[in-house]
Amino acid sequence: MPQKKLRRFTRSFDRQASPPPLAPEYHHDMNEEISVAASYRFARRISRRSGSNFYRSFWLLPRGKRQAMCSLYAFARITDDIGDCDEPAAIRGRWLEWWRQTIAINLINENQPSTIALPEGPIGEEPKWAARLHQQAQEILPALRHASMQYKIPSRYLLEIIDGVLADQQKTRFDTYEQLEHYCYLVASAVGLACLHIWEFEEPLPLEAAIDCGLAFQLTNVLRDVVEDAKRGRIYLPRQHYEQHGLCEDDILTLRRDNRLRCLIQDEIERAKRLFDSGWRVWDNVHPDGRPMFSMMWRTYRRLLTRIEEDPTRIAVCRITLSQSDRIGIVSQHFWPPSFRRLPVPPIEVAQSHLAADHKQTTRP
Repeated sequence: MPQKKLRRFTRSFDRQASPPPLAPEYHHDMNEEISVAASYRFARRISRRSGSNFYRSFWLLPRGKRQAMCSLYAFARITDDIGDCDEPAAIRGRWLEWWRQTIAINLINENQPSTIALPEGPIGEEPKWAARLHQQAQEILPALRHASMQYKIPSRYLLEIIDGVLADQQKTRFDTYEQLEHYCYLVASAVGLACLHIWEFEEPLPLEAAIDCGLAFQLTNVLRDVVEDAKRGRIYLPRQHYEQHGLCEDDILTLRRDNRLRCLIQDEIERAKRLFDSGWRVWDNVHPDGRPMFSMMWRTYRRLLTRIEEDPTRIAVCRITLSQSDRIGIVSQHFWPPSFRRLPVPPIEVAQSHLAADHKQTTRP
């Protein structure tokens, strides 16, 4: 199954593409009931084989939470693979609906039996990987259900993640920022909210801040991937924004490094900065053993936004990434406890924004 470059959250944090989990890797007897422990092992294999930086960050968590993150990641990867497989869009959509129904049946009712229930697949439309998908559902759902119950992950977040991939089958343009914001919520904020339940948090969770954090991550991905998305005929920047700067759809599909593009991207960067500042407010509520992973993800994406801001029009000629020294620095700061404890809280970027806002208030006539 060919792999496509994605901007959805679970793949966007990956450093490199990986073999799709829908390909045959290992097998079990389809009639054999899988234990929760075995199911976590299957989820861990999918996560590990991804070669993902996101997976490596799980090692910042204690074992139980790390296992739960593997089950969430495996679920999201399978969802993405259905959405990005080689079948026509209509068939992908129907199998995503089947996957959504499967998740709903097995996760919504807490008093359900321990066996995994698989609904009938779309009639007459069984791709070559359908049997493997049925098998994977049986393999990872016991772990996903266990993690959802243990950490009280609302099933609606998992269903919204599928809805985000479904939206990608249907929509390649966004007229307004509100439309893009809703898409970003589905593909990023819903994932983040599920993660927060695994990391655990003190009530009341600042929900708006948690949602803003996912929006910040995804808007950063959108800015980074403008050219790649354009090559696939997709425009995620809202029409209302680029038209304000005198750009049209063709200008976005064939980018030129001019002042119109610079002003557009700078506006989006400022919007993302505000979302990052808001998203950091989650920090005080996150359980201490979940903070290193939250911090690593926040600082990784915020550093990427800084790299884009250094030359906003450079996105027209190449995909902006973090340097090796950036990545090593962020990893060492979070995996070595003394270094993690020395990190500024709030981060320098948030503190500078607060100082700028205070200065603006004091200089008003």
